[in-house]
Amino acid sequence: MSRYVHVATPALCDLDEITAGLVQLGLPVERGRRRRMLEGSVECSGEPVDLRLPAGTADSVEDFGFIQGPDGPVLVCGELDRELLEQALLAPLRQAITELRLRQAAGDAGLKVEQATDADGQRRLILRRG
Repeated sequence: MSRYVHVATPALCDLDEITAGLVQLGLPVERGRRRRMLEGSVECSGEPVDLRLPAGTADSVEDFGFIQGPDGPVLVCGELDRELLEQALLAPLRQAITELRLRQAAGDAGLKVEQATDADGQRRLILRRG
């Protein structure tokens, strides 16, 4: 039986940062003034979320999303998708948000951010004085 589970995301700050990170990753995110309902399945009814991503995103079986909990953002996903999304979504999302934070801090400090890719495919961000 599948049900929705709530996964704490302590490294993520707020829904605005999550939205920006998802956009940077090129993922289709739905956000509006009101909460959206997850579709649910035969085994469980939907749950309201602030940000919704369709089934199939990051190879998920069901749609999923994020809510703003009292202690920060929370991932709401199907039990079957939990491990997959923790690895395939949350890790790259944390990296994208960290990069966004770095670029913002560098801009605030008057620094330029350049990007280089090594021969092995590893990306490097280089800070230079503006």
